[in-house]
Amino acid sequence: MNMMPTAAAMDQILTRSEVAGLIALASRSVAPLWPLESAIGVNPLAAFEDLPFAEAVSKASARFGARGSLPIPVWRRLMHAGRIDPQLLRDAAIARLGTIYRALATVAPGLSTLDLLMARLLEIEIAEQPEQVGKLAPDAAFIAKWCGAYFDQGLAASPMPYRELGLYRAVLAMAGRDSDFRRLAGKAGAELLLTVPRDPLEAIAEGLALCTRDEDHIDHLENLVARLPGWAGHIRWLREHADPVTTSEPATSMADLLALWFLMERAGCVSERPQPSGKVDAVPALARHFGFDAASLDDRQAERLREIAAMPDDELGAIFMQAAEWTYANDLVPKIQAAVRSAEPQPKADAQLMFCIDVRSEPFRRALEEQGNYETFGYAGFFGLPIALHPFREDRRRKLLPVLLSPQHDVEERGVPGREQEVADLEAVTARDAKAAQVFGAAKLGTSTAFATAEAMGPLGALAMVARTLTPKAVRRASSAFRPDRNRALRPDADGAVDAGKAVPFTLEDKVGYASALFKLTGLPAETSRLVVLAGHAGCAVNNPYAAALDCGACGGHAGGSNARILAAFLNDPEVREELAAKGVAIPSTTHFLAAEHNTTTDEVTLFDHDEVPASHHADLQKLTRDLARAAVGNREKRASRLGRAPDDLLTGAAHWGEIRPEWGLAGNAGFIVGKREQTRSIDLEGRAFLHSYDWEKDADGSALTTILTAPMVVAQWINCQYLFSTIDNRHYGAGDKTTHNVIGGIGVVQGNGGDLRIGLPRQSLFADDGTPFHVPQRLLTVVVAPPGRVQAIVESNDLLSRLFDNGWVRLVVVDPENGKARKWRSRATAPAEGAAPLSVNG
Repeated sequence: MNMMPTAAAMDQILTRSEVAGLIALASRSVAPLWPLESAIGVNPLAAFEDLPFAEAVSKASARFGARGSLPIPVWRRLMHAGRIDPQLLRDAAIARLGTIYRALATVAPGLSTLDLLMARLLEIEIAEQPEQVGKLAPDAAFIAKWCGAYFDQGLAASPMPYRELGLYRAVLAMAGRDSDFRRLAGKAGAELLLTVPRDPLEAIAEGLALCTRDEDHIDHLENLVARLPGWAGHIRWLREHADPVTTSEPATSMADLLALWFLMERAGCVSERPQPSGKVDAVPALARHFGFDAASLDDRQAERLREIAAMPDDELGAIFMQAAEWTYANDLVPKIQAAVRSAEPQPKADAQLMFCIDVRSEPFRRALEEQGNYETFGYAGFFGLPIALHPFREDRRRKLLPVLLSPQHDVEERGVPGREQEVADLEAVTARDAKAAQVFGAAKLGTSTAFATAEAMGPLGALAMVARTLTPKAVRRASSAFRPDRNRALRPDADGAVDAGKAVPFTLEDKVGYASALFKLTGLPAETSRLVVLAGHAGCAVNNPYAAALDCGACGGHAGGSNARILAAFLNDPEVREELAAKGVAIPSTTHFLAAEHNTTTDEVTLFDHDEVPASHHADLQKLTRDLARAAVGNREKRASRLGRAPDDLLTGAAHWGEIRPEWGLAGNAGFIVGKREQTRSIDLEGRAFLHSYDWEKDADGSALTTILTAPMVVAQWINCQYLFSTIDNRHYGAGDKTTHNVIGGIGVVQGNGGDLRIGLPRQSLFADDGTPFHVPQRLLTVVVAPPGRVQAIVESNDLLSRLFDNGWVRLVVVDPENGKARKWRSRATAPAEGAAPLSVNG
């Protein structure tokens, strides 16, 4: 490419507004990447959701150079492990061929097309290629290096100069002294740095005018954005989702990143992205396997042979995934149908507990229900409160709500009245820890003091390391014993003023609205039990950059206890109860709401503000506390077997600084079930289903179901897709091996000593140590127990739901609560006749 644009090229140059529009479109080709402190599940293929699933996977594979499926040998291992029904694999193969007649068409004597396909799926030897770590091309490595320096959040020993100019201009100012740039650009690089436009939009406009590629402008820009999806995703997060109240990130945009790519293009040093090979020819292998002569086949037989022989591995893998999805659905749906048909009224529970819909809550709910007369419910773990919390003595606020929403209220964490001494002690400890961290951090980064710091801290550091390694539980207990109880000393104050926030405080109307939503969206009866517990959840891990991924996704990658405490306080407020009663929700005077937090790593449940429980309820509280502890023991036993450990090891792993897999997180997620608990209580869902409570009879206008499908289910779909794609290609869509991770700039992780930010989940969150996937990659199955007509009307009136269901990103089954019949959703585009209903009976 010429460095200087010709007169003809200048005549065709785009305007700034035209370039800005193209950049806005190209930015959508990567998903936003949240920083580690609030890591959440995001579909890495979100930009392709307007396409049918198979087409989207194919196009994304081409753009990112990624696989479209697990390798066939891995799928075979999953089938041999019982995760895929062999008969359903055969059915999926027939479906791929179109009809049973095509499947049984003869290729050779006694040999059908289906026989060939099944042989390729199960018998033809395919070498399993080890997943390569992969190095960035030199041009991408150059840009990634400068992104790491520019976006650093104050952790680097020497901050990057000229950051106030923006990423593109800052690099222009520094690149002349960069040996990597001189090596890549050669002698012409210095001249180029002096002549390219300083404005990124103008630089891109010139770059596009000089572009001689066959692809159009938008394709070219999208492909450049996709070269570094991690850093591009971080820029999307900064521009679209970073908190404007407390974020002080340097001003930059996708234009800066693209302008750097055009700088490299004009320097002639942009390498081509390697593409996965999709061409195969299994004719010799099939002929050898079945012992026939391919040359002796007639034209029609040869055509059938070539069709099967040419199927790429990704297409074969899609057949396995279809079979895995059918295996799960064919086991789950009939059980729900049977429960619907045999449902009986449940006796009033001794206590009711509201848990997050998270798949990890379901096994614990089941374990608790086995301890006594308890009724459990599922609700999004932020409990419907669109809040931002300002933690005690912290500068940043935490947005405790789904990332699809924006905070409407700011809440300060303040000392509990009467516990001033505990608050003072906590403040002293917090200040001491912060100062120590600041001093140690500055010392170890300083070039003249790093070795002195290591020498001075060596003996104490060594003792701490030994203790954390050999006795992590003891260290955890000791640390807790010498620190004030934060949850006892502090609480979120929903009624206080917040200086740093811009959102409005809670009014009585707000409180009543959020309280009533709990009843409407979950079907919780107004005639509540004596104790009603709202249980948020959080994970627990040490030395784990992905710790936030174990917390509550509905709370933006944070713990959900604060939301639970706020809503419980609302529901105990006499004024709120009076207003609720006027709206038809008359809560008994004997009911007390209590907040809690379920630690999904250890299964310990913390009850908040239990000293405010009335004396009349102390016996109820003691029994509940005892049964929660018993449920924790029982659930740890089951979870430990899935991790291949002893139950006590889960407590150790939560405190061990070398633990790479403290829990399985949401691995295994496969279903999203909307209905009453009595319709799933008898089913062991194996921790694979999101459970959202719903009573169709209390939702005549369908508004509650609309909210459930367009908010919590969409979050679940993001999580499901993150796990799916991180599993099928961990190099491109995941985060690689934890053991070689390095945290960069406090933002994310890179593999080794630099490169692109990793965008998905680590291998250890998805695979067992022997390389077998613990998570079976499959699309989310949503099962709704509600009148089919209501569901159809909701889906057809909502573009987002129509896109997800029609394009096959989520599979939908509706179980009629009146007769237990199940109907599966199918797109009108594939219906056999004009006007055919998208909900077809499925048994």
